[in-house]
Amino acid sequence: MTLDTRALGDTDMATPTRRVRSYDFHQQDTLDRGRLRRLQPVLEVLAHRVAGALTSTLRHTVRVEIGDVEQQRWETYTAALPEPTFLSSVTVTPYGGRLVLHLPLPFALTLVEVRLGGPATGAQPARSLTDIEQRVVSDIAQQALAEVPPSFAPVLSIGVGAMSCVVSSMFLPAVRPSEVCLLVSMRVEVADVGTFDASLCLPVTMLVPTLDALEHLDKAATDAEPDQQRGDELQRRLLDAPVEAVMCFPDIALSPEELLGLVPGDVVSLRHEVGAPLVLRVGGVSFCEVVATSQGKRLAGMVVESDEERRRQP
Repeated sequence: MTLDTRALGDTDMATPTRRVRSYDFHQQDTLDRGRLRRLQPVLEVLAHRVAGALTSTLRHTVRVEIGDVEQQRWETYTAALPEPTFLSSVTVTPYGGRLVLHLPLPFALTLVEVRLGGPATGAQPARSLTDIEQRVVSDIAQQALAEVPPSFAPVLSIGVGAMSCVVSSMFLPAVRPSEVCLLVSMRVEVADVGTFDASLCLPVTMLVPTLDALEHLDKAATDAEPDQQRGDELQRRLLDAPVEAVMCFPDIALSPEELLGLVPGDVVSLRHEVGAPLVLRVGGVSFCEVVATSQGKRLAGMVVESDEERRRQP
């Protein structure tokens, strides 16, 4: 046996402590540890959604925290599971692979007692689940696994097939022993009851397209930043550009005879009442109404509400 003394921060996205564990140098990690760190936000969303689903089902406040995240071969994962235990699995569509939720028996029996209204404060018996207990735990596990597709939805559209529940890894549907999976440990805290360990096994067939989609989104966001900056600068420059604004009296109508008969000294009536608003035109287009006034020694125009706007108000 060889020992791996690498920092846990290289493989764990949540806890920066160090530990010593066995490492198989014949196993080549399918996914780069740097890429796996991109899954942290998705896993946090999943933990939050699972906590909400369990809180609604158990009628107790539940908190879920993501722990260690590591890659394992399927045969290594299944060999380390206790016997008997509780395992629920679903097929991930359309990418294939199996999603497995592991609830150790003490946690599963506690969930049964809490779900049925018991205090769940004492030690749980060391035995397998009865058929009724397995049905209760299966319903709870189904609520938790149903939160996986919505958690990944912003990145990747996935679905899950029918769920199967077993008490031993021997009865899990066949998977290639050398297939690599991602083991996500979780700490589940049930208020007034205790804290328990659980784990979620994610297939690499689902993770590879998820990571590809995350990297594509990051690249798109990075490429969009210069365009956004240029757009903001263009808008700012447009808003700073000077335009010609003219206060005008309303148009008047003259017949050709009246127009041709004008001579120096004639007075043309503007037919505009004193104090009535003028029209502020920008680029030859009417923009708003203003009233002629003064500001100190300067002539000015004060913007007023037009009669049409007042009529539109309820």
